[in-house]
Amino acid sequence: MPRWVVVLGIGCLLGPDMLAAQQTRNERLAAAQRAYEEFDTDQALTLLRAALNPAEGPQDSAWARGVELLGQILLEAGDTLQARVWFRWAFRTAPTIPIDTVNFLADVVQAMRGARAAVTASPGDLVSRTTWQWAALGAPPGQGRLQLTAPRMTAPVNALVPGAGVVQSGQTVALAAATYEIQTAAEGYLTTQLTREVLPGVTTVLEFNLSPLSAGVLASNVRAAAFARLVPLTVRRFPSDSTCATGALVGGAGLVLTSYTAIRGAERVGAVVGSRRFGEEIRVLAWDVARNLAVLQVPVGGADSLPLASQVGPGQFVWALGFPNCQTPLDTRARVGATVQPALELADSVRDAERLGPLINSDGQLVGIVTAARAGAPPAAVQAVLDAARRQVSAREKLTVAQVALRENHAYGSMAISADVTGVTARITTLETWQWPQLAWSGPLPRTFAGPMGRYQLDVQFPGQESRRLQFTIRAGATERFPVATRALAAEEPQVGVAPPRRGKKFPWPIALIGAGGLGAAAFLLFGGGGGTDTGGMTVLLPSH
Repeated sequence: MPRWVVVLGIGCLLGPDMLAAQQTRNERLAAAQRAYEEFDTDQALTLLRAALNPAEGPQDSAWARGVELLGQILLEAGDTLQARVWFRWAFRTAPTIPIDTVNFLADVVQAMRGARAAVTASPGDLVSRTTWQWAALGAPPGQGRLQLTAPRMTAPVNALVPGAGVVQSGQTVALAAATYEIQTAAEGYLTTQLTREVLPGVTTVLEFNLSPLSAGVLASNVRAAAFARLVPLTVRRFPSDSTCATGALVGGAGLVLTSYTAIRGAERVGAVVGSRRFGEEIRVLAWDVARNLAVLQVPVGGADSLPLASQVGPGQFVWALGFPNCQTPLDTRARVGATVQPALELADSVRDAERLGPLINSDGQLVGIVTAARAGAPPAAVQAVLDAARRQVSAREKLTVAQVALRENHAYGSMAISADVTGVTARITTLETWQWPQLAWSGPLPRTFAGPMGRYQLDVQFPGQESRRLQFTIRAGATERFPVATRALAAEEPQVGVAPPRRGKKFPWPIALIGAGGLGAAAFLLFGGGGGTDTGGMTVLLPSH
């Protein structure tokens, strides 16, 4: 008997389902593609549901294409809800999988992109583990199941599950295929929330290990040790008085980690380490404008420093530490939000954020730096800027904060704006790429406006007149005046920083006509492309020669 007949005979005896059970993951995916091309969508779905089991193989590009193919079959059948559930589950299981925009329908690509955008981290991710008990191959999809376990906890977990009510650890409930936001609690433990998908024909198993209530308390000895490693900073920007900020000793060699905002535009900075005060000796070794981090160096040796945490996760308690008035210590508790990269999201608002510095966990380890009321720089960003700073420790030339301000066009100046009548209001907005939106101001004149160097737009409203739009330019370290008159002759308005036209010989029109072709290049050379220094990347000091 020919070999192919034997194989065919075995195939007939076993049937398609038994053969599919013996196939590898990639063979199932390939077989599903062939079945789809031959319009056998039921067989394709059976093969795909089995092949997408995470235990069958890695969540790679082949697996991702299988997800898209399954979703395309469901969408073509009109089962949009189930397709979206599979897509969200896929991105929650493997967030970085690619989307094939060439070989699948536009509706599939759009649904995949929507699922990727909808999937975010949950606070409960840090205290839970998700596994799946896949249905037997060929079993009808039916409903999915959700099972809760808590083998390492001393108290049962109660979970509020939409559509099922309260489910206790050890129980399994049947649910429609969908995405569920699950609230969990247990006596003596911190409550949490997480989002998970329940797939048709699959049992989703959630294993909880909630944090004890003590995890939300910063022990007094940990707090004292952390504050002993903080550095109160006094920062002066032209022409205002000093403000307060906070740094932390990290990594030895006198390295002080703080936010870039803390030193942005400063002309001088002071620091207190223990009982010693520093000023002119302070240098900047590295800074990252985009991630809002800076590393200073003070001439101290052997100073104890904060240890770095290896990771931080959603729902974790952290404490923002600092000296809002440069002397009195303050700690504010917050929870990490759903996002930890590229920025650390805080679920709770932190007061006096601009004057605080490090974020620590309950063990006193540094998990980030406060950069805004509800945001911080995560450990990976902190490690990167510290690595850059360590490479500059032995450099001959190191910049002062004032030199950094000039390099980034953040050095401050001021403009005294006045009007010749009362009741005049004005609005100031930024024009340069290196300036930040928070500099915008509106209110009555007169006003002395302080900000980083560069051009600003001034909209002035006189009583009974139309609004007038002007410009002024701030120069680093300078205070200038900008009087605005009621008369409407625009030619007589002062334009600070704009040179007056020159008077000289009669214009050589023949030469102008001959050189008309080079007019565009000349204009570019004369007036430039506008804008300024792009501050989007990390900057480290490179010695000059």
